[in-house]
Amino acid sequence: MSYSLEQLQQASKLFFDLLRRKVISLNDPAAAECLQDAGAYDALQYVAKEGGCRVMNSGQRLHLLVNPIGSVFATNFTQLKNKYSRIERKAQLHTINVIILIFLAEMDQDESHFKPGQDSMSYLQLADQVSAVLQAWYNLDGEGRFSKQWQLDIQAMYKVWTSLYMQTKSQEESDLLSRGSGSRIGLIHEGMKLLEEEHLVFISEQEKRIFPRDELYERMRYLYHDVDRYKELKTLIEQTLAEKAGAADAQN
Repeated sequence: MSYSLEQLQQASKLFFDLLRRKVISLNDPAAAECLQDAGAYDALQYVAKEGGCRVMNSGQRLHLLVNPIGSVFATNFTQLKNKYSRIERKAQLHTINVIILIFLAEMDQDESHFKPGQDSMSYLQLADQVSAVLQAWYNLDGEGRFSKQWQLDIQAMYKVWTSLYMQTKSQEESDLLSRGSGSRIGLIHEGMKLLEEEHLVFISEQEKRIFPRDELYERMRYLYHDVDRYKELKTLIEQTLAEKAGAADAQN
């Protein structure tokens, strides 16, 4: 398919705008103009594909998604380390991935229960869930079979997590919750900042809570729910937390 110079200009303008803003409303003039012209929108998809990306249209917004492999915009560990100087080892990055997955699993429930922009999760709530999940997985990984089965380096992630100090509810209520590099809250904050930079969550500095945005639910609905790995790990996390809750209830 050939494109006119005007279509290519519209597509390029919107593509680089998406690179900067990550997510753009369909009501945005640049998006609306490009969508009105099927040729310009096709050119946008072509430009994105050549850059190792793709554009997802949720019906409300356009999301720019970067392919993890083969994209000139994919961030390798060295680049990520330079950007986030507090992430020193791959095991920390793997732990952050699990933190994000646990947060997504919690948010990815009945949307009539969780309302974007209103409901939220505190740093301490998330830390408690990460502790419960990693402890349960570590207990199942005596000979490394669990790690091999799920392709997760449980031993390394458990070592990272348990080497960090945990803060308490009283510290949170006293406004003494630190996000220092030696704390679990600090590692959680690094993970949530990755989501915030993608405009998927809002972090309330005052309330120390993470609020999912509409854009996060769109990403789940139109992308994550089609990813087998995400669905498998989400189910595993939910089962682990349910078993933990059941065991706690049985003791009480």
